[in-house]
Order: sequence, then structure tokens, then C-alpha cells
Amino acid sequence: MSNSGGRRLKQWLVEQIQSGQYSGLQWEDESRTMFRIPWKHAGKQDYNQEVDASIFKAWAVFKGKFKEGEKAEPATWKTRLRCALNKSPDFDEVTERSQLDISEPYKVYRIVPEEEQKTIMAILIWNQPQ
Repeated sequence: MSNSGGRRLKQWLVEQIQSGQYSGLQWEDESRTMFRIPWKHAGKQDYNQEVDASIFKAWAVFKGKFKEGEKAEPATWKTRLRCALNKSPDFDEVTERSQLDISEPYKVYRIVPEEEQKTIMAILIWNQPQ
């Protein structure tokens, strides 16, 4: 399940980036191997839940974890997407390109090519104790 779930995350996220409907969610490079995701803290004075939590809310709706009319939990939505990105073999956070101490903070993630994932898996399996 986690593998198919990861594939669904990748497909879903690429579609969201391409849509252009989320402020700050954009490709970081021309080859479209890295992207920026807005990462504004809810405690910021200019935080606007409708804008700043929109991609996290969209993920919660997609996964069936939120329906309109329910109590909004932007911190939970953000945690869920962060955990999904960190758990997925399709993504690596590129911390040196992330900007968290600016007025419109963002994280940068790299989409890991499938060939690279296969190599990593082979190494992990090879190095398992017998």
C-alpha cells in the first residue's frame, strides 16, 4: 500500500503544481525535477489559512481526511502532507534550497527518479543482515 500511496502522492502533487492554482507551489528548476511548496507558519502575523494552508487542505480532502463543514485543522493537514512527503521514496527534501526565514517561506523537494529509487532499494536489501 505505501508504494502505491507514494505513487498517488507523486501524481497528485505534480498535477497540483501544473495547475498553478496554489500560491507559491511551483517548479524550482526548468527540468521540473524540484519544486517549492509554501511553508508559512500559522503563527505568522500575515498568515491566511485560505491561501497558506490551501495545498495542505487539498491533500486532506484528496485523502478523505477532511470534508467541507468539518472543523479546519491546518496544522494537522500540514503534518500529514509533510509526513507523506518524508515517507515517500519519490521525494527528497533539498534543505539547502529551502527558505524558511523569509516572509513567504517554502521548502524545496526533489522528485527522485525511479532508476535511483531502484538502486537505493537494491543497496538496502543487499546490506540487510542475513
